[in-house]
Amino acid sequence: MPFTEHRYSTGDGLSLYYRDYGSPPGGAGRPAVLCLPGLSRNSKDFHAPAERLAGDWRVICPDFRGRGRSDYDPDPANYRMEVYLDDLRHLLAALDLGRVVVIGTSMGGIAAMAMAAAMPTALAGVVLNDVGAVVPMGPLAPIVAGIRSDHSFATWDDAIKALRTVWPNAPAQTEEDWLDLARATFTERPDGRIGRDWDGAIADQVARLPPGDTDLWQYFRALRNIPPGVVRGALSPILTADILRAMVADRPDLIHAEVPGVGHPPNLREQPATDVIDAILARAFLPRH
Repeated sequence: MPFTEHRYSTGDGLSLYYRDYGSPPGGAGRPAVLCLPGLSRNSKDFHAPAERLAGDWRVICPDFRGRGRSDYDPDPANYRMEVYLDDLRHLLAALDLGRVVVIGTSMGGIAAMAMAAAMPTALAGVVLNDVGAVVPMGPLAPIVAGIRSDHSFATWDDAIKALRTVWPNAPAQTEEDWLDLARATFTERPDGRIGRDWDGAIADQVARLPPGDTDLWQYFRALRNIPPGVVRGALSPILTADILRAMVADRPDLIHAEVPGVGHPPNLREQPATDVIDAILARAFLPRH
């Protein structure tokens, strides 16, 4: 197994899960890579990118509370960014990680920007995967509805068919890609049916956001002293081309790339995405003067 599995305790007593892809030979002095998944996603999304990096970098892939193999929170009001940040502080402290490069997909990218505001000295670099300084509200509605749904499936083939319907621009080309995506999205329940791998209540706080787009410029600008990278799916409604152009205008040194033919979000195996990640990691490891 290329990773080891661990748990850590949060400040309010939950047990949260993470994968550790280990410390590579000669990796002393390098920051670790911390991979943060999207709203309903979990550490499984990062397996391929983590495997690629693990020869040179230690890669940590946690499940946020309420997702994957982490505990569900008995109080749904705790599914909010301030609590996630506190969980991440406990994770970094438990692993004695002073500095990390964060690769954050969607909500995980928002968490990365929030970390820049709340604990900037912990960040050696950030890659935002298909999320930016503004989050349009319109495309979030079907995402929230899907997260709240508790549909289950008799077989993995049925789960794949459902994914193809609701996620037509997913980063999947082959049948094997679709199966990988389904297994990263769903889990097999004790009754043998295939169902969601998250607590449906995680969507409650998002559903309560005020109407209109969510302005995250203050958090994006918190990256001012941190090497930033952005990956955009060319068909994404979440990180639009206009939003990305505005981010580049605000931060001309922003390393960015589009993944053609893919919606929200890329899977970070694509060449444009790996180029951005590698460029940020190279900057993060430059000696400080």
